Amino acid sequence: MLSGLIPGIHSNTIASTLAAAQISHELFAYVVVAALGAHLIFSFFPSVFLSVPDSQLAACALPGHRMTMQGRGIEAIEVCVLSALIASLSSALFFPAALVALPAIYSNIEPFIPAMLAAASIFLAMQEKKAEKILLAAFVFLLSGLLGLATLRLGMQDPLFPSFSGLFAASGIILSAGSQRWLSAQRITKTKLDFLPFVFVGAAFGMLSDLLPGMAAPAQIAAFASILLPPAKPKQFLALVSSIAASHAVFSFAALMSIGKAREGSIAIMQEVAQLQAPQLPALLGVLLASMGLAGVILLKAAKKLAQMQALGSKEFGLLMLAYLAAAIMAVCGWKGLVVFCAAAAIGILPPLLGVRRIHLMGIIILPSIMMLA
Repeated sequence: MLSGLIPGIHSNTIASTLAAAQISHELFAYVVVAALGAHLIFSFFPSVFLSVPDSQLAACALPGHRMTMQGRGIEAIEVCVLSALIASLSSALFFPAALVALPAIYSNIEPFIPAMLAAASIFLAMQEKKAEKILLAAFVFLLSGLLGLATLRLGMQDPLFPSFSGLFAASGIILSAGSQRWLSAQRITKTKLDFLPFVFVGAAFGMLSDLLPGMAAPAQIAAFASILLPPAKPKQFLALVSSIAASHAVFSFAALMSIGKAREGSIAIMQEVAQLQAPQLPALLGVLLASMGLAGVILLKAAKKLAQMQALGSKEFGLLMLAYLAAAIMAVCGWKGLVVFCAAAAIGILPPLLGVRRIHLMGIIILPSIMMLA
């Protein structure tokens, strides 16, 4: 839960730390899986209230923060938590089918994965419609992709932390620096379940995300899903991204056991240390679901207390967040991380200024994946 609340700390960090501890392999596996589930749920909080996204939830930042500025942050948290819990349970029901389907699908598409990633990126750019906008989208994609390639070569502990913080959090703070808005007290209202269809669609797309490297982050998959679906309201889009993230976490175990690909860093570390076997799957999935459920209950209760918060100026809050991010990045990644953070922030302000969508910034993950697999 702490790793989800504090930007810069990830479940991967916990897994790496525990790997050096002298604990049994079985206990290690259960603790890592529990940390993964609780981290996923509690990372909704900074994505919604602070606009500092986890690498899995970058697409949540803007719709969630927009709802917070409207006094609907509590509702946004409830949508995220409920969507994740429903999607994880639905995914667990289809887990046996995934163990059979994933290897059959992956064996047929593996040679074409680089071409599929490139085609998917071109498809997203083409959604800008006008030729000028398409070229600008391609420029943003390539620029962020080059940043991703350069960042990977720096050998930092957590390269995605300064990258995503700069692309999404710092860039948003910089763009809003000239205006003063006030974070109003958050209202507690009854959340309507009109987002449920997006949850089940997200659960299905979550399984597909475990087939494609570079597309495993819910942000990219949500971008394609949102194009295929009717226009989504912020609440529905939050449900889509949250359910993809939860479904991806569940099906990552199926991907590991059936095609030998760990799409979650913490699961890769767990497998390296504990050597997961098929008979352990039911217990590990049970721990994951229980951890998510417990974390969801705690977060929902804690979030409602935020309804009493006083108004806060966005300009002052933004400066505090920039200072925190710079300090955290320096502590985690050193001066190289600060350089990446500044470069990412400069690139992150381009989409709004050029009039294209921020999803093209995902080139930071997709382009390196294409280059490595080609």
